[in-house]
Amino acid sequence: MSNRRPPSFGDSATRRQHSNRGPSIDELKTASMGQWSSVLHDAGLSADLLDGRGHPCPRCGGRDRFSAFPDIAQRGSVHCRSCFHSGTEPRPGDGLATLRWLMACDTATACRWLAGWLGLDDAVDRPAPPPMRRTVPLRASSRRDGDMDRLAIDCHHAMRSTWWTRLANHLALPATELKRLHVGWSWQYNATTWPMRDHDDDVVGVRLRCMNTGRKWSVSGGKAGLFVPSQLPVDIERLFITEGPTDCAAILSIGFDCVGRPSCNGAVAFTTKLIKRLHPSECVIVADDDTNKAGKRGAESLAASLVTVCPSVRIIYPPDGHNDARDWVRSGASADDVLSIVNATVARSLTLKGDAR
Repeated sequence: MSNRRPPSFGDSATRRQHSNRGPSIDELKTASMGQWSSVLHDAGLSADLLDGRGHPCPRCGGRDRFSAFPDIAQRGSVHCRSCFHSGTEPRPGDGLATLRWLMACDTATACRWLAGWLGLDDAVDRPAPPPMRRTVPLRASSRRDGDMDRLAIDCHHAMRSTWWTRLANHLALPATELKRLHVGWSWQYNATTWPMRDHDDDVVGVRLRCMNTGRKWSVSGGKAGLFVPSQLPVDIERLFITEGPTDCAAILSIGFDCVGRPSCNGAVAFTTKLIKRLHPSECVIVADDDTNKAGKRGAESLAASLVTVCPSVRIIYPPDGHNDARDWVRSGASADDVLSIVNATVARSLTLKGDAR
């Protein structure tokens, strides 16, 4: 992958001519006839999705929107009523279009991958085809242990130095902390990837975030886990717990140890087990100051669980005018500013319960 933004469908790369030493598009299509079921399976589509019946779309997740055409083995064409139809680019028609849609790549990349699969890429200067088997959404019924971890690693390794800078500027967060959270980039989803882990540091899910719209969703088949940075010590004095990965990165950036929850109510069991493993002397839950009070209720629920495994638990809120930790830090909050609120908040334990604010 080059040091540029992923190409959009229909960009100039799709009009680039292939090297004369490589097979033409017609030659690739001819060589693939009768083999498209195997080709698409190795590109990431499960065989049970190619039976011609309606299935959840492996890309957009829409229910009963995806199906393969009856001549799938000969032509390799599939469609989705939501994200791959006559009004999209690419649009369904043949196996190459399917590969472009499935891999979120241009025609040249799809041709190189297919040539490699067919064994027709003899030119020494032809790039190796990208590994695409696990770049499609993983369904809960077919997910195997380690799939999420491999996806997270592949996406993290896809990042380049200029991309780290762009993402850091976009989120107003240091690239160093984003790297500690193993953030990555997925061509398949056209989104940044944020691994979610269990208490044993195994990746159990991957959160996705669109750079353009800010939309957040998760890879199908995973679980809601914790955003855990690397280099997190055991037996630490104080561990902060935030809502979401960007709040976690913000707290990390001012020098504290921190993990992030997937939501204000999520991953209570994972968090409790992680605290038992890390043995912090104190946990500080940083709750969003939500107007609907969901953040406060979620923080109270987590605190009730953590007091059974941690000597001291506190709940703090950003000062008025700041909805979450990231906004607070971005406005200039320092470690001393945060600690002043921590120290002014009554600690909770099995023998002492104080008011959160």
